[in-house]
Amino acid sequence: MGLFRRKNGKVIMLESGTPDSFAIGQALDALAGGGTMIFPTDTVYGLGCRADRSRGVKEIYRLKGRGRGKPLALLLESAGQMDRVSSGRPDYVHRLIERFWPGPLTLVVSATDEAMGWRVGKGPTIGLRVPDHQLITEIIKQAGIPLAATSANLSGEPDARSAGQVLSALPGTVDLVLDGGELPRRPPSAVLDVTGERPILLRKGGLARQQLAEAAGRPVKLGQMGVLFVCTGNTCRSPMAEGLLRHMLPPEWRERVTVRSCGTGALPGMPAAENSRLACRRQGFQIERHRSSACTRSLLEESDLVIAMEAKHRQDINRLVPEVPVRLMAVDGVPDPIGGGLEDYLRTMELLKREMPDVLELIRQELG
Repeated sequence: MGLFRRKNGKVIMLESGTPDSFAIGQALDALAGGGTMIFPTDTVYGLGCRADRSRGVKEIYRLKGRGRGKPLALLLESAGQMDRVSSGRPDYVHRLIERFWPGPLTLVVSATDEAMGWRVGKGPTIGLRVPDHQLITEIIKQAGIPLAATSANLSGEPDARSAGQVLSALPGTVDLVLDGGELPRRPPSAVLDVTGERPILLRKGGLARQQLAEAAGRPVKLGQMGVLFVCTGNTCRSPMAEGLLRHMLPPEWRERVTVRSCGTGALPGMPAAENSRLACRRQGFQIERHRSSACTRSLLEESDLVIAMEAKHRQDINRLVPEVPVRLMAVDGVPDPIGGGLEDYLRTMELLKREMPDVLELIRQELG
């Protein structure tokens, strides 16, 4: 283990993720006075402080450039700390805890008055997680109070996987850095709202939705949803469908549903076909800014609802990502109007309009 001093802070080089009395003592001293700390977890590097120290909480928001409307999470040493910070949990929550804690699952629960008084979030709920990292849970245990924490990166920037990345990115200093080296590439924790009888997935992470549903013993709804339309060149049918769905989304869904399109044989960066643009304008919306995108594994895996124009597109998708379920826009497919006149594109638009209510119903069923 090494101890280095930097401007207004200390850096401790950790030899492992197991408890170490020196690192723990330094952490407890820094946190007790409302100091902030950078530390490794089982997912990414975190930035935290004692939850009951308002100075530290304010400094975390300042360092991260995070609006106060976006809550911090509480890191617990074990599920035994839950009663202090949460109340009124549905029965299925204990099954999720038994299955996934410690680990990459943040549970959003109803907060107690004490937890709300710490002002780590906005509203009556709070996110809780038990990290699978012995050193961090031992620090929390000995502090006797949860850590208010967030990922140690600027808001909107990629998660940090080394202390060096954090120190070069944050606009200021922290009181203590626990440097655990470079972390393996892992997704962040999944965030699941369990304040009601139906759990709602607020953020995808290291746990599959089906895993969460099986553990909870009930379906998991979505807080945010991504819809992806797929055709061949991504200049005719799929951009028309993308624009039409955006046009038809109820106002209350527009911040919760992301709509995109791509093509299995697309040349990236191409505008929508002229007749596609004309057909859309006749329906009262525009796709002038559309630029084609190729189908990729990441794009498909990020989407919650993938809709293909023809069976051949579904086959192409499943060759690329076999595990992604793909629906057809219409039972007999949506014919390609490319090379035809405006009337062909208008017929395509009418077919899309006829089928789009079914897409809206699928979205309704998935959203929490």
